Formats: sequence, C-alpha cells, structure tokens
Amino acid sequence: MKALGICGSPRRGGNTEYLLRLALKELEQWGVETKEVFLAEYDIKPCTSCRYCVDHGQCCIDDDMSNTIVPWLLSSQIVIVASPVYFNNVSSYVKVFIDRTWCLRGRLKDKVGGGIVVGRGYGLESALTAIHSFMLKHEMILCHRGVPATAFEKGEIVHNKKAVNDVKKLAKRLYEVANIVFSELGYSS
Repeated sequence: MKALGICGSPRRGGNTEYLLRLALKELEQWGVETKEVFLAEYDIKPCTSCRYCVDHGQCCIDDDMSNTIVPWLLSSQIVIVASPVYFNNVSSYVKVFIDRTWCLRGRLKDKVGGGIVVGRGYGLESALTAIHSFMLKHEMILCHRGVPATAFEKGEIVHNKKAVNDVKKLAKRLYEVANIVFSELGYSS
C-alpha cells in the first residue's frame, strides 16, 4: 500500500510539514510505503481552464504536476493534504494543486483521504473544508474529521499534544479504511 503526503507550506521545517511527516511515519509502521511532496519545490502552473483535459483525459500543461505528482497520486491508495492556513483557507500552493487535479476526474475515486491544517486559530475549519471538498469532488473516501491544529511560531506544534495525538489517530484510521477498501477491491496491502 502507498500513501502520498502533500505539503502546501512555503517553508521547510515548519509546523505543517512536521504534522504531515508524523502522519506518514505512523503509516510506515504498518508497512505503508510513503512519499512526501513539498509543493513549493515543484514547478506547478495554475489551471488555465482550457478544457483540453475534457477531450483528452489529461492536462496539456507540461510541468511537474503532470509529469511527477499526478503519477504519484494515481499510484497511491492514501492521500493526505496538509496546509498552513492563509486568509481562512489553504495556501496558494494547495489551491493550485487542487485546481490542477480537475484532469483526474473519476481517477481518484475510492482513494482514502485526510486533511491536516495548521494556523493561529482563525480559518482552520474553512481550510479543512476546502481539502475535504476537493476529496469529495473526486469521490475519495473521508474516514476522519481531519486535523485542525493551532500553532504559529515555527516549531510550536511539537507542544500541541492534541494535534500530535489527532494526527496519529488520523493516520491509523486512514490505514484501517484503506486496508478494508483495497482488500475488498482485490488489491493486496
């Protein structure tokens, strides 16, 4: 089984990345192969709404999203999207990522997804709703409410015991449900 962690933070070593890595580490203890994508380090252009994908089944933009991230998305059974909260929503990196998945309509169905958001407090639920809406639009399976974590200063999240515990619970539930879903569909874990 494979899990893909999408990190929408613009900075390395921050609170969002910490929680995402913790979730991936938890999944690894159950034998899940994990991959982290740090969106800020990839060339991902915004969707141009050209509708090329409607007729051709793939995006016409030749960048890291099409060539690298989409194949990882398609080969993963578990997808975790983690974002800092900016102006009561996900970061621009996550928004561009979400928009560019339009070409994958019908191809992310039944993948098990979860969301993690980190911010000062305002907009946590709005950002989590954006991630969950993306997943539901693709008919992915949500099996956990997600993790809205409060932190601001870099490294502060390590002291948020609730967030750390909630991320571990998220990872466990993602694994449990993915194991059931993909066993039922005839995939081996």
